[in-house]
Order: sequence, then structure tokens, then C-alpha cells
Amino acid sequence: MVNFYKPKAVKKNINQQLTVEINSLDMNGDGVSRQGKKTIFVEFALPGETVEAKVTQEKSKFLRANTKKVLVAANNRVTPLCKHFYQCGGCDLQHLDYDGQLAFKQQKINDLFRRNSNIEQLPWQSALHTDIWHYRRKARIGVQYNKLNKAIVGFRQKSSNVITPIKRCPVLAETFANEFSDFAALINSFSSKQAISHIEVITAEVSVVIFRQVRTLSVEDKQKLLNFNLHKPYQIALQQDDGLHFLEPQSSNYLSYKVSGCELQFTTTDFVQVNINLNAEMVNQAMQWLALDVNDNVLDLFCGLGNFSLPIAKQVNSVIGVEGVQDMVERATMNAQTNQLTNCQFYQADLNAEKSDWPWLNSNSENAINKIVLDPARAGAYNAVKNIVELEVNTVLYISCDAATMARDAKVLLDNGYTLDKISLMDMFSHTRHVETMALFTRV
Repeated sequence: MVNFYKPKAVKKNINQQLTVEINSLDMNGDGVSRQGKKTIFVEFALPGETVEAKVTQEKSKFLRANTKKVLVAANNRVTPLCKHFYQCGGCDLQHLDYDGQLAFKQQKINDLFRRNSNIEQLPWQSALHTDIWHYRRKARIGVQYNKLNKAIVGFRQKSSNVITPIKRCPVLAETFANEFSDFAALINSFSSKQAISHIEVITAEVSVVIFRQVRTLSVEDKQKLLNFNLHKPYQIALQQDDGLHFLEPQSSNYLSYKVSGCELQFTTTDFVQVNINLNAEMVNQAMQWLALDVNDNVLDLFCGLGNFSLPIAKQVNSVIGVEGVQDMVERATMNAQTNQLTNCQFYQADLNAEKSDWPWLNSNSENAINKIVLDPARAGAYNAVKNIVELEVNTVLYISCDAATMARDAKVLLDNGYTLDKISLMDMFSHTRHVETMALFTRV
């Protein structure tokens, strides 16, 4: 067989400077323009702007570029509060005013529902949002080491493993927003070089900073950690292969937060919503939309450690919570006991699998489920929603952290006799492209 030489296509546009007009934003918040038959996606550009952009990637049907100079600015362009915004990969939209951010996120949902279900007008309710700065209570901070063996502490650049050194983060909780330089100075004082691989910060009733230790710290280095902790409003722990070790003895390795009159305990590895204030607003709105009363029997799918289950249980006859991770089921059970709630039961099951048996359901009992809450991960709840349809439950509340999978799953409900009564944005991650949504479906 003869192999013919096939030269690689020349990417003539890479590094080229283009002047483009921006027509819209794509799903990631990048500006969209066109050059001939090619679409151009331009970082940090807004609709209505004319910008000079440098091409960074070339494919057969599109180009990607970075904004180098704004020639004509949009009315809703603002100066980013964070001086690291254009280097750090944490935020996407600080250059867009807040009303513009909400409009962008709502339009993303509109577009997805139009494509999936041919719905032109959604029953939008007011967006849920709280403080748009210093809202993030949990974050993983990267640590890298340069050629001089000096620690660089910060966040990854967009689409990169390279750490941008951070001085201050305005979306991180106040307790930790200005700690980056202190963390770097502490690590650089250690005799055990490259001992720390990353840092995790968590705001809770008692806040904690976790240093991931990959090399053994000397006795002197551990003393430096203790001395550092004396002047800080949080506890420090070392994460090692054998588990978590607090520098100072703790009465419990559990952290906790409060929501709707309930105290929920969690470990450092458990999933919790990172925006504590918006989480409280979200739970309150969920209970209002469900119009709960003492006769209701609620099924909470993907229940986690009881974030929705326990507040709901205080207002209804019974709650059944189902979660895929056994540790979270045990945590939810423990939290129910802590809050002296006896009308909750929690079970472990793979809710993304085809339904073989849901033994916790008994439609003939006096506790037959009449309302359902589901709060899945980004993969959505396609199979769970198909199974919900078979139950013929009248009220379904869907909380989503991924717009595309929610639109997909909503189509299953809409195609099987449900209507979409209410929908609202929940701005859990201000200044980013991430969209959280709550939607209420009722069976006709």
C-alpha cells in the first residue's frame, strides 16, 4: 500500500491581530464574531464592542482569540474589581456589570429550553442573589514551586495548570481573601522544601485551613505552623495519607453550618454549597414553591447530607432522602438525629441507573409521596426523571447546577404531562459563567 505524504495544514491565523465586532456571547461568556465563514470566539469581549484581538487557536470552522484592546466599549463594560482577573481562571465575567451577568445567564437558559423543548417564553421569577463579593466559603488554593524552589500560591490560569500568584481574592470569604501572601511566606519558611501541594479553605461555624502535606514536615516546621495559627481566626489541619490532623485538639472533626433553623455537620471532603448565604435563600425558596403542609410526604433525591431534607422535614409529615454516596447517607441520618427530627429516613442508591427497585416507595401507604425534590450533580438526573414520571407525582422541584442537563431532563417531564410553572436563576457563583437554576413542574 502506498502512503502518500500529506502536509499539515498551515494555520495562517495563529498570533494574527484582528479587528472584530462582537455580536453576542457564547455559553462560556466569550464574545462571538465572524470572519468570512469562520466564527471567532473572543475572550473578555462583550456584545456591541469593537476590539483588537490576537488569535490563539485555529480550527477548520472557528478561531479563538484574546482581547488586546477595546476600541469601542459596550455600555455595560466595567473595570474588574480583582487585579488578577485577566490572568486567573476563577472568574469569567468581572468585566460585565452585574445586571448584564444575570441577563447573560438567563438568556443561556432561554436558548437551551428553546432548542430542547421549543419553549419561547419561560415563566421567570426574580433571580436569587445575595452579596456578589466575598461569597465563596470553600476553595482549593494551588501551590507550585518555581526554579528557585519558592512557593507560588494562587489559582490556576484558564485552561492551564499554571498557577497565577494571588495577593487578594474578592470572591473568597473575608476570612481568607487576603491570606495568600501569608500562606506563601509560611511555606517558604519551611526547611522541608515542596512539602505542601495545595491548600483548602473552608468557612464554617469554626473555619479551617487544610495544608496538604506530601513530604514530612520537620518538628521546627510544625512549630512554625502552630505559631502562625496563634494569630489567625481559623483552625489549621494537615492532610496526610492517613487522614486529617488538626494542630490543636478538636472536640470533633466535623464542621457545621446552619440553614433554616437546622444545624448540619459535614466533613472537609463532603460536598456543601460554597455560597452559604445563597444556600439559605435557595432552601427557603424551595420550601415556599413547594407550598409545604403537615400532610405532605416528600421524596428528596440526591439529598446529600440533608441540606433540603431537614428543613423540609420540620414542615411536613415525612421525608425520604436518597443519595448515591453511603457516607452522605450516614451524615444525613446523623444530622436528622442532631436536629431531633424523627420523620426522616435516608437510603443509598444509584439514582443514575435504570430503576430496578425503589424499595423506599409504597404508593399504597398512607405516606405515599406527593412531592419530589431533586438536586443532582452536573450530569443531571435523566434516569431519575424518567422514573419520576412513572410515579405520577403532582409536584416536582428541580434544582440544577448545569443548564444543559436541566434542559434535557426538563423535556422528559414536559413530554409526559408536566408543565413548567416557575423558574428562577440562583446566582451561586457571581462573576462566573456557571448557572444554577430552580424550576417547579406540576402535573396537569
